[in-house]
Amino acid sequence: MSAGARWKRPAAVAVPRVWRRCAGRTPLDGKLPRFVIQDVPDDLHDAVVAFMSTFFPRDEPICAHLKLWTDAQSLAELQGLWRETLRQHVALVALLEDAAGGAPRIVGCNLLAVLYKEDQGQPNPYKGFAMRAFLEALNYHNTVVDPFERFGAAEALVGFGLSIDPAFRGQGLGLELLRARFDLGRAVGLRLTYTVFTAIQSQTLGARVGMDTLVEVCYKDYRDNGEPVLAGISFPPSMKLQARPID
Repeated sequence: MSAGARWKRPAAVAVPRVWRRCAGRTPLDGKLPRFVIQDVPDDLHDAVVAFMSTFFPRDEPICAHLKLWTDAQSLAELQGLWRETLRQHVALVALLEDAAGGAPRIVGCNLLAVLYKEDQGQPNPYKGFAMRAFLEALNYHNTVVDPFERFGAAEALVGFGLSIDPAFRGQGLGLELLRARFDLGRAVGLRLTYTVFTAIQSQTLGARVGMDTLVEVCYKDYRDNGEPVLAGISFPPSMKLQARPID
């Protein structure tokens, strides 16, 4: 899996565009926080990669199990993949609204890219052990069920990482980021979205926005070249390829 390079965002859909505004669920400093969900502008690319690098490798079950953040080559390759997705201008960022007009604070991200049916099955180009193992596990699902074939689509909006700042978890941001994915997809003319969700929180959110589970693979049963490389992951028990048409 790598970000398809051919797709271009329609010029009529300006970047950045705000897709959602929402209030949090729990007061902070005596008041409900307010958030903006929008495209990632070019001047936030570095900040988004830094944000994702801080939280995602330690929170995502496969990366955490493989201790990807301790493998310098794998971390650099993952950051390179994220930068590749950002160039397509379909990634989403959640920003804390500041009534005082200060610099925007990143509190959540969903890195997305458009893939084509023919992007599946391409050789894994990564050299770091953790990065190769992580991508092999995600790509495995597409060898079981082809979401493009299932939904008759040539291209799809695909997730490459979802993270929320721990200080803002429980505020509903993960759900709003997934909902905004459909807003964006409709606007740019895409008709399918899918993600291999590896954590129970994201699997639950995927189901809440109507994404169906096409493939479920138990970590203890998954094999990479015959080796049970993910057998040590005890919770959640499985990873799921979840998909839904964008209608």
